[in-house]
Amino acid sequence: SRLIEQGDLDALVLNAGLALNAGDTIPKRTKDGFELTIGTNHLGHFALYRRLEQGLLLKTPRSHFRLVLTASPVHDPTSGGGKVGPAATVGDLRGLEDKNFLMVDGADVFNADKAYKDSKLCNLLFMAEAARRLQAKNAGTANAFSPGLIPSPNGFFRYQPPLFANVFNAIANVVGVAETPQFGGSCLAFMATDPSLDGLTGAWFDTEPPGKHQLLCHLPSDEARDISKQKKLWALSDRLVGLS
Repeated sequence: SRLIEQGDLDALVLNAGLALNAGDTIPKRTKDGFELTIGTNHLGHFALYRRLEQGLLLKTPRSHFRLVLTASPVHDPTSGGGKVGPAATVGDLRGLEDKNFLMVDGADVFNADKAYKDSKLCNLLFMAEAARRLQAKNAGTANAFSPGLIPSPNGFFRYQPPLFANVFNAIANVVGVAETPQFGGSCLAFMATDPSLDGLTGAWFDTEPPGKHQLLCHLPSDEARDISKQKKLWALSDRLVGLS
C-alpha cells in the first residue's frame, strides 16, 4: 500500500512468464478465470503496474523510474521463432471483451503456442502505451527486452514434454543459438539500471542474431507498433482487471 500511495519505486521489472505445452488443446485458467498464458504473461503484469501507476504519476517529476517488460521475438511473425507454427496476432482483440476468452483474437479453438506468442505481442503493445503515458507526465520510461533463447528443461521449457525439452536444449546449445541464464539475468539488470538507457523509452531490445550474447535495439513488429491496438488493449485489460 505504501508503494501504491507514494509511487516510491526506481524500477519495476515485469518478468513472470510461462509457455504451456504446445500440444495443449484445453486451456488452463487462473484463479480469476482468465486463460493462464495471457493471465500470467500479460494481465497479471498489467494489474500490478496499474495499481502502482497512480502513485508514480503523482510523484512528478519522476523521470528516473523505469518500467521493464520481458518479451520475446516470437511476437513478430517475421522472426525465426515467430515463423514456426501459428503466427502471433491479436486481431481486433475481440477475445478480451469476454472474461472467459480462449484466445485474444477471439478464436474459439485454443492453441497454446499461439497463446504464448500473442502474450508476448501484448507485452509490446502494453509497453508502448505505458511509455506514452509516463512520458506525458515526465514520470519515467518503459522499455521491453528479450533475454534470448534459454531452453532449460527445468526452467522456461518445464511445461514441454521432457524428451522434447532435453533434446531441444542440447541441440540449441550445440548449434549455438541458446543464451545462458547468467546472460539473461545481466540483460535484465542492464535494462533496469544501466545509465546509458536514461531517458530512452518505448524501445525494444533483443538478442538478434541469437546465441551471440549481445543485446541490441530493434524495431518490434508492425502490429506491435499499431497505436490503435496499444490503446484498445489497455482499455480492455483495464476492464478485465477491474480498474476501468
